[in-house]
Amino acid sequence: MIDRKRPKRQPANMEMVGGKGSRQRTWEAVRKLRDDFTAYQVARVAKADDETVLTYLRSLDKGGFITCLTPADAPLATVKRYSLTRDNGIEAPRLTKDGKVVKQGLGTEAMWRVMRIIGDFTCRELAAHASTSEVKVSEDSANSYIRALKLAGYLVVTAEAKTRGIGEGRTLARYRLAPGRYTGPRPPMIQRTKNVYDPNLGKVVWQQEIDHDDL
Repeated sequence: MIDRKRPKRQPANMEMVGGKGSRQRTWEAVRKLRDDFTAYQVARVAKADDETVLTYLRSLDKGGFITCLTPADAPLATVKRYSLTRDNGIEAPRLTKDGKVVKQGLGTEAMWRVMRIIGDFTCRELAAHASTSEVKVSEDSANSYIRALKLAGYLVVTAEAKTRGIGEGRTLARYRLAPGRYTGPRPPMIQRTKNVYDPNLGKVVWQQEIDHDDL
């Protein structure tokens, strides 16, 4: 019997080339070629799989980031040519197949950006500053991200959490980015394996120790 299950997606660090994923490399190739290009040309510049590039170009086309220059009534065998019409900057647009913006992960991007701007913060303050009308960051999400970055050495504690008194609750711990640990605009990612991967460096920067007693 043939196993028709889809292969599991590899962790982000396994899909990277030079610290960048195929989507990011494709977008950078599109920006480089700009005015007139084909999927084949983009794939060669991006060093990415042809089908992966073509799928992303279709999303960019539907999202209004690129325009197909090839007439709609051209023969089926005609190689489609495209042009960049909306340059979104260095970061590759994260889109669905229908060209709609993917909101998953935007909260993490916002938290990483806010950490650099506001100095020291609590998990509550980070969640509040990172939230927008379109993306809401919960205090639990902020706390989980802070915990992971602290383990990976990106954050330092500036004030420990303290108990105020009986019935008065606790003051939250305060954190800030450790000196020299802002590695770039892309946020360090917490992978499914609980490792922390930094796409700016192109490597796993922290991984959970294996408990050999469980093996």
